[in-house]
Amino acid sequence: MKRGILGYLAFLFLIFPLASFGQEGAVKLAEGVYAIKGPGAAMNTGFVVGDRGVFVFACDLPDYDRRMQAIRSVAGGKPIRFVANGHHAGDDTMCNHLFAEQGAVVVGSTELARQLLPYWPKRVQQELKGGKGKREYLEGKRVEMAMPAVTFDDKITLDLGSHVVELISFGKTHTPDTTVAWLPREKILFVADLLFVELHPTADDRSDVANWQRVLKTLAGWSPASVVPGHGAFAPGNGAKPLLDQDRYFATMGSQIRAMRDAGKSLDEIKKGIRAELGEFAQWPRERAIPATAEQVYRELSAR
Repeated sequence: MKRGILGYLAFLFLIFPLASFGQEGAVKLAEGVYAIKGPGAAMNTGFVVGDRGVFVFACDLPDYDRRMQAIRSVAGGKPIRFVANGHHAGDDTMCNHLFAEQGAVVVGSTELARQLLPYWPKRVQQELKGGKGKREYLEGKRVEMAMPAVTFDDKITLDLGSHVVELISFGKTHTPDTTVAWLPREKILFVADLLFVELHPTADDRSDVANWQRVLKTLAGWSPASVVPGHGAFAPGNGAKPLLDQDRYFATMGSQIRAMRDAGKSLDEIKKGIRAELGEFAQWPRERAIPATAEQVYRELSAR
């Protein structure tokens, strides 16, 4: 009997890849507007199915096949017409070339293009060495295939017929090339790594935490109905709360770091001790991100 059960389980795992277990398909946010939850804390994907085709925002290469399946399950055969990214990081941009091969137009800010050009080839080599994605998705591919074919400085509007998507560049927050996708009719936001929901966010010397907070407040002021974060849980109708929660996280960290510094604590002592001072946020996962974020907040406080 045990052998029979084990054999049956082995058969299931041959049919269904391990990564697909416990993962959902397309999560409907509004008519024609969906998101796909990344495995664990991996990057989430947003997409829009319009009369004139599909728009995709962010995609993580190791999970590409499952995400494509989710898109196709609700797209009704419509082609992927536009692809955009929240910033240049690999868990956001490493599917660009695969969408472009299908005829999609990659759209991005001029700053994203500047960041992506030197970054992408290095990330390809990392992905190939790591072996997380299919080699045929990377071998022989050129950076030009992943680069934006259409660039913009501040804002560009994509018309899908039944839906309008605004891509808006907010400059330097988590990284220097932050872009969000806003659906003004449906009041839905795709924000990529601008937002980590109930996870410690990552800031470093590429970041501007003060501007990050300003952008979080600005977006919350738009009264979004649903916000799809780069990382962390989301659900239809979550509204502005996760944006404001992350702003409070940074405000709490800033005030506690200032107090610790004024009490004579060194930067190393602050980086080691700040988690215990974060109150309601202390037990969030991704604690590995705390030291770098604390150092950047300390750096910005010292520069004022």
